[in-house]
Amino acid sequence: MTLAEDTRSPGKAIYQLIVEAQNDEKQDRRHEVRFAFFRPVSIRTDDGHSYSAFSREISASGIGLIHNVALPQCEVEISISHEQGYSIRVRTQILWCQPCGEGWYISGGRFAGMAAVGS
Repeated sequence: MTLAEDTRSPGKAIYQLIVEAQNDEKQDRRHEVRFAFFRPVSIRTDDGHSYSAFSREISASGIGLIHNVALPQCEVEISISHEQGYSIRVRTQILWCQPCGEGWYISGGRFAGMAAVGS
């Protein structure tokens, strides 16, 4: 394979990204099983501000989010739409938030208690 052919093939570059992802996973200190969970969510702060976001992953004790506003480490209420048409509102402690690209942030939160289940 020539260098020109090698640079046109995504195989080696994709493999390098997979290795990077595996290394990131090894450094993850969380021991709870998480599941990929991509769904729109709403975030409401105690001062009444509301933001749109997407979930990235979920576990029994927390959730990973992606959004376009920096979130402080505080307790918020998130609303997650259920497939059956209702929403689940959960008090969530935002534990960390970091930039991940032009105007985007990822954050992690620990569930603090149910706020409500309803339509």
